[in-house]
Amino acid sequence: MQYLTYRKFADVELFRFGYAPIGKPWFNVYCFILDNVLIDTAQAHCKEKVSVTFQHKNIEKILLTHFHEDHSGNVTTLAHEHQAEVFAHPLTQEKVKQGFDLYLYEKVLFGQVKPYTKQIHDFPVIIETPHHKLLPIYTPGHADDHTVFLEPEKGWLFSGDLFVGIKIRIFRKGEKFWQQVESLKKVLQYDFDVLFCGHHPRLKEGKQQLQAKLQYFEDFGGNVRNMHQKGLSVKEIIQAMHLRENHLVRILVSNDVSVRYMVEAAIGIE
Repeated sequence: MQYLTYRKFADVELFRFGYAPIGKPWFNVYCFILDNVLIDTAQAHCKEKVSVTFQHKNIEKILLTHFHEDHSGNVTTLAHEHQAEVFAHPLTQEKVKQGFDLYLYEKVLFGQVKPYTKQIHDFPVIIETPHHKLLPIYTPGHADDHTVFLEPEKGWLFSGDLFVGIKIRIFRKGEKFWQQVESLKKVLQYDFDVLFCGHHPRLKEGKQQLQAKLQYFEDFGGNVRNMHQKGLSVKEIIQAMHLRENHLVRILVSNDVSVRYMVEAAIGIE
């Protein structure tokens, strides 16, 4: 089943798409429309719901925060249906054009992404809409290609997966811990209040939430490094910090998500 919830905040339309083979959605992702710009495209399993929802929308530009399948899943369909220009970081372009493999759990939850082989543009310095201007800010860590978009006049940050939540305890394989710390610091130099997160938007006090995540990461990373310098193993650090690995979940996600990956990333093991 494909699900949609909708709300509007000022000039921004928020579309929350979810999919589940049975029952309620296991995972939801947001797309945002600002004037004639669509930010992210939801998961491929929601293709029909996405197409119907956006069929009467004026979408002239599609911006991708990063290549992950829940954000790029419908870029090919929507670009074709709306004759829209697609903009992405060069690393995103490479992934989206060539296509990329998914684990079984990703295919079940999100669906396979159809490669987009037509032209994808680099982000300009400023992305203009009829009534707004967006500043792209490169924020690697969660993914090497991750980019967020700031509307500085309104104080709106379209943050992709930079936020997601404050007390993150698991990482996907390949995430960079200290890159995320630097990306958080970079973004926090700007003024904003609203956080249009790809999974958990915060429509007020968004900057405080992002600051809290930075503090959590710095504390977490500092503790991990101190214990590692004292000679503790990764397993001993996990035990000392009272972190719990859900081994069943780890098996179900093909060993792609783990507490261990976050600890190893904080140490600097890749």
